[in-house]
Parts: sequence; C-alpha cells; structure tokens
Amino acid sequence: MEEKPTFASTNHQEDVDEESLANQALAASAQRKLDFRLMPILTLVYLFAFIDRSNAGNARVLGMTDDLHLAAYRFNIALSAFYVPYILFEIPANIMCKIVGPKIWIPFLTFSFGVIVMSMASVQSYHGFLAARTCLGFAEAGIMPGITYCLSCFYRRRELVSRIGIYSSVASLSGAFGGLLATAFAKVPAWGIMHSWRNIFFFEGIISMLIAGLAFFFIPASVEKAPFLTPAEKQVISRWLARDLGAGHAEDPVLRYLRRAVLNLNTILIAVASLCSLLTMNSMALFMPSILTTMGYSGIHSQLLSVPPYCWAAIVCVTVTTLSGRTHKRGVWIVALMPVTATGFILLLTSTRTTVRYFAIFLCLTGAFTVSPMFVAWCMDNTSGRMTRAIAAGAVVGFGNIGGLIAAWAYVLPDAPRYIKGHALNLGFSAFCVVVVCGAMWNLHRENRLKAAGRREDRVAGKSPEEIRDLGHTHSEFYFTL
Repeated sequence: MEEKPTFASTNHQEDVDEESLANQALAASAQRKLDFRLMPILTLVYLFAFIDRSNAGNARVLGMTDDLHLAAYRFNIALSAFYVPYILFEIPANIMCKIVGPKIWIPFLTFSFGVIVMSMASVQSYHGFLAARTCLGFAEAGIMPGITYCLSCFYRRRELVSRIGIYSSVASLSGAFGGLLATAFAKVPAWGIMHSWRNIFFFEGIISMLIAGLAFFFIPASVEKAPFLTPAEKQVISRWLARDLGAGHAEDPVLRYLRRAVLNLNTILIAVASLCSLLTMNSMALFMPSILTTMGYSGIHSQLLSVPPYCWAAIVCVTVTTLSGRTHKRGVWIVALMPVTATGFILLLTSTRTTVRYFAIFLCLTGAFTVSPMFVAWCMDNTSGRMTRAIAAGAVVGFGNIGGLIAAWAYVLPDAPRYIKGHALNLGFSAFCVVVVCGAMWNLHRENRLKAAGRREDRVAGKSPEEIRDLGHTHSEFYFTL
C-alpha cells in the first residue's frame, strides 16, 4: 500500500524519528553556520532600510522644514507618498523575490534605496522631496517580506520567529542608532551644497549601497548552493525543510496560490492586527523627535533622548521573540504586550509632566516594535508552500503598512504641542489590535480542534499523493501555531 503523504507536526513538537535523531549534530552545525552567514548581513540590510525611511524625521528638526518649505501638511504628504507604493508593491515584490531568488533581489533593492536616499541630499524643493519619497517606497517595499522569505528558505517554522525577532529588533534600534548617526552627520562641516540634514541623507545612502554589495556575496542562493555547508549538512537541512514546509513541488500558476495565501481568515486577521501595530510603530519612528521637541528639548537633544527608549524596545523585541520561539506561542505574547503600549498613550494623553511623558514613550515602544515582526512570523508559521508563504508575507506587510500611511498623518503641526489626536488614535488602534489577535487565536484554536476531531479528513479523501502535497496549510494534518 502506498504511504499517504503527511506534514510535519505543526504544533512544534520535536521530531523523534530515527533519521532526525541521527542527524541532530549535523543540523546544529549547519544552523550555526547559517546564523553566522545570514543574520549579520540581513540585519544590516533591514537596519538601514528602516533608518533610510525614518531619517526624514531626523532631518525635519535639523533644518529641512525651512529649506524645503515644508509648511503646514507638506511634510505629512511627503511621508504618505512613501507608503502608497510601499503598500501596493509588497506582494509583487515578494513574488519577484521567489522568482529571482533572495540572493539577487535583496541586494538589488538595497542598492536601489541607497541610491535614492543619497540623491535626496540634493533635493531643492518640496516636489523633489515628494518624488524621492515615492521612489523610496517602491525600492523598500520588498525588504521586510523578502528577508523573511529568505530566512524561511533556510530555517524551519520553529526556528523562524527567533531569527525574525533578531533582525527586526533593529527597527527599534534604528531609532537609537539613526539618532546618533543623524547627530554625527549633521555636525560634518558644510561642503558644497551639503550641510546638516543633507549630510544625513548622503552618507546614509552611501552606507546602504555598500551593504548591498556585501549582501550579494554573503547570501547563498539556496541550501544546496551554500559553499560553507558540507554535503551531509546540506542533505539533512534540505530534508528537514522539505518535511517542515509541506509542499515539495513548484507552485504554479501564481493566481491559485495568491487566493490561498490572501483569501483566508487567518491571513486577513493577522493583516488587520499588523495594520494596528504598524500604525503605532511608524508613528513613533517618524515623529519621536517632534514629540520630544514639544517637551522643550532642542533638535540635537531630541535626537539623543530618543536613544534610550529605542534601546529598551530592541531588548524587549529580542527577549520576547526568543521566548515566543521556545514556547511555540505567538498570540499570547502579543496580547500581553499591546496593553503596555496602550498605557503609554494614556499617559501621554493625561499627563503634562515632562518626566512622566518621557517614561510613557518607553511604554509606547514596548509593544509596537515587538509585535509587528511577530505578525509576519505568525503568518508564515501558518502557511505552507514557498510561493504561498511569499505571497502571504507580502500581503500582511503590505496591508499592515496602511497603518504606516495613517501614521504619516497621526501627528500634524496644528496639533502641537500636546498632539491629542495622534495619541488618541494610537491608543484606539493598540486596543483594537488586542481584540483582533484574540479573534485570530480563537479561529486557529477552532481549526486545530476540528482537525484533531477528524472533521477535515474529507480534504484528503480520494486525492492523489501530488494533490495531497498541494493542500498546503489546508491539509488535515497541518496544525496551526497559536
């Protein structure tokens, strides 16, 4: 009798078959090599992608507003111009990443956004700044889902969330590092037309271009083509990935898997929750210097005072995502963190004391910068097949960044110095995020119970082995991560 194709247990219990026990040492060695090779360069790429999209906030308080005549709502319009192509291009960008391969696609995007940011140093008008921000949105659209997809090509589901937590922790760290870089570059003596805020764009763009070159040489095309792995290590990692992934065949045509990735309740709920968290995250990333300035600090001091809250957020992100990976839980950690963020905005709304409001910023960053990347990991946990995963990750990040578009309008100059509307908006979406996540957890738990009770066996009955492998996360033995 032909053996029915099955999926690796998706409740993340260790495989204890004879083959895996015999190859644990090889797998551990391969993972250490992959960590050493992939994590530093992918983290650098994401760090400077986030710095380059957020440095407009640093430049704003260092003279750019006056030089480019960004009065009234012009600065917010320019920020919005970034998010429109960023949202629309997420899914196409990750489909291209799947087709071209992360080795080519990620360095290409990194070099592209580096060139654009460097060019922003020479803009002379609001319209030039607007055009540059639009181009930057196209270039950066595929970075986060592309990096996540790249990692999924080398790590199993149980190993993915901690790696995503490590690279995405620099989103918060970029606020600290970006503030320090902005302070240092702004002090570079004027040369030609370059001065203060223009130096920020120029030098950070150059650094991004150099990182793109390094990324091309460090990112392997696949496990099988990784020169730093031994043949035995390649074999065991490839076998474990195939069993963990579920779909061992090419997923074609794209439209079929586009529907599977996007038109399911799990992806929709996680995308909505991601919108809530990314609104909060981008609000703080874009307007932290402005909020600190309204507390009475100068432009340079506001850059430096943004460092401690961002460092705190990075520590929380790495700690919580590591614990999430070890406990094999996602939703419970998100539900625990977002009320902390909501508390921070309550304090910003109700207190006028500078010390209390500064402490509130720590609370605001605690949840927002941690749960946003966890949503991408959670989505990829609960989808199967490389094309399906690539599309689902792009959908969550793309739809989620509608929150970034809204964030560009959260804090406008007429609302200064209290920014009541901005704080209230973030408070409301932080609370709504918890509600949506609870709904997602209930839905996943319900599906797991139905599968355990045999209520999804009809999906397998009468199908060929190839059709069964093609079921992906709809397979009756694919259990979802809560």
